Order: sequence, then C-alpha cells, then structure tokens
Amino acid sequence: MTEPRRRSMPTIIPALRRLEDIPRLPPGDGLRWVFMLGGTLSTVPEAVRTLHQRGWRVFVHVDMLRGLTADGEGLKFLQQVIRPEGIITTHSQTVTQAKKVGLFTIQRIFLLDSQSVATGVAQVRAAAPDAVETLPGILPGITRDICRQVTCPVIAAGLIQNPEQVENMLAVGAASISTSTPTLWHWQRGG
Repeated sequence: MTEPRRRSMPTIIPALRRLEDIPRLPPGDGLRWVFMLGGTLSTVPEAVRTLHQRGWRVFVHVDMLRGLTADGEGLKFLQQVIRPEGIITTHSQTVTQAKKVGLFTIQRIFLLDSQSVATGVAQVRAAAPDAVETLPGILPGITRDICRQVTCPVIAAGLIQNPEQVENMLAVGAASISTSTPTLWHWQRGG
C-alpha cells in the first residue's frame, strides 16, 4: 500500500458489536470507516444500507457474521448484495477469496506471544491484505515492530479505552485505531 493511501485511512474506526449502537455514531462524511463485528445475514444488509446512507464506509467481520460461509460464493454474495467496502477476517484464505471479488481486505492477527506475532506477520506477508488489524492494540513495542515488518497499514484494536492509548499507538506507527469505546468515536488528533 502506498503512503498516500495509508494517510487516507481514518484515525479512529468505530467498531460496532451491536447494531443498536448505530445511532450513537457521529455523522459520517463518506470517508470515515466503521467495523461491524457481528450480526446475521438477515440483519446486516439493512445495517449496511443505513450506515451508507449516514455517510459511512462499512467493513464486515465475516468470521463473526452468522449465516454466511466466507468461501468464494459467500463473499461474492456479500460483495454483490450486501455491498460493504471490505471485510475483516483472521483467515488468509478468506483474504485471498475476498480480493478476487474486489473487496478491501483487513486481516486480523492476535498478539498472544512471540510465536503468534511471527506467525501473524508471515500470514500477512503471504496473503497481502490491504491492511492488518492487531489485537490487543495496546502493545506499542510489538506494534512498532509489526509496522516495520509489513508493507500494509496497521490498525491497532482491542483494549484501547482512552485518548492517551490512541496517541501512543499512533506514535509507534499504527495508521488507525479501531475501538468499540463510544467515547473515542468522536476523538480527533490534537483535540
């Protein structure tokens, strides 16, 4: 991913665990992103339409979407019928399939220990997603190392609950912060 595209990523990405939280989002502007971390095949289409109408770019965590198999046909259905801008997944094969149907791909990796970090980086290098999301997102040293090892932008996520943590993660190279903490959804750098 090129540097200009990295800069076009939003600083804060709200992560919705419940569709009922949609009204709590600040107004979208057509550039802001939102992550949907759940839902069903019967509820997500309307939620995506609502979010698009409110000016949000929507990314669906397909591993958490009940009722859809994240194989080639399921991802085609997602892209053609539900129409999010992209997907989030922990699976390299899903990244590969989603890229084939034209979806923006975010590969999620978990930072549990040194082996999981090494494995995650290797998977990201092999699958070549458009971005990588690291959890937990409160490990500045590890996040700095990952930012140096991958060519795509890094999104720090998980356990980020205050502006100081946001600033710390941005300072070590994270392009964006994904958070389910509503008080951070309105946060702006330097504000």
